Amino acid sequence: MRKYFLSFLLAFTLHLSIIALFIFNATDKPSHPKKQKLAPETIITATILDETLVVAKANELKQQQESKKRLQQKKKDDYARQLKQQKQQLKKIKEQHIQAEKSAKKQAEQRKIAALQEQKKHAEAVRKRQAEEKKRVLENKRKAEAERVAEENRKVERAKKEAARKEVVKQQKIAADKRQKEMQESLQLAAAEEAEQDRQRVANARITSKAASNAAVLIKRKITQNWNRPGSVPKNLKCKIKIELLPGGDVMKVVIIKSSGNSLFDESTERAVRKASPLPVPKDPMVFKKFRSFNLVFDPDKK
Repeated sequence: MRKYFLSFLLAFTLHLSIIALFIFNATDKPSHPKKQKLAPETIITATILDETLVVAKANELKQQQESKKRLQQKKKDDYARQLKQQKQQLKKIKEQHIQAEKSAKKQAEQRKIAALQEQKKHAEAVRKRQAEEKKRVLENKRKAEAERVAEENRKVERAKKEAARKEVVKQQKIAADKRQKEMQESLQLAAAEEAEQDRQRVANARITSKAASNAAVLIKRKITQNWNRPGSVPKNLKCKIKIELLPGGDVMKVVIIKSSGNSLFDESTERAVRKASPLPVPKDPMVFKKFRSFNLVFDPDKK
């Protein structure tokens, strides 16, 4: 507002001067009214020029003020920047000082801990040496006592061995006499036992043979019960199969060793054997040995 007021004041002063000049000119030359008509154009031109100068002067003053303000602002910014840098440097120095104090404190604590650890280590080493020395003394005493006891035991053992040797010689003579007598009795008993065993073997052979025969009939019957005749298989066919069993009668393996000539019959026979598992085998282990692996002629149409 101030710069616009100054421009207005200058312009107003110029206008007054021009108007006064116009009035003065009009008073001095009243006999030439037509020529005075050009005066307003001159006044307008002068006014325009004066306003231009005023505006230019105002702009110049404005630029000088702005330049002055910028210079002042720059100085203010430089001062603020320097102050900020000094504060940062002071903060950095303070942080470095704090960090140095912390580091020194930490090193002091570490040295203190190291010293305590060294003292503890030394005390532990002393304690360990004392314990080892005590252990060594006790171990020497124990070894000496053990050696004394061992020597006494060796003496006692030698005496026992000598007594035992004499007793062995005595018992050997008694045993020799006893064996001579027992040998004679054993020969007589062996002859009688051999005769009994021969009789028993014959009886067992008959029992085993009968049990095996009965088992074979039962096995063949169970296989026949589990056999289904294929539709196109004729009657009166037979094949020879080899069967291997596990303890308990479970079928482990079935092999056709002599075919009937009809693959459907052979396959149905093998299926029947597996379907009949477990087979009714004898419980007597001696009899079962015959059925661990045995051959069987399968002829389901034979009565």
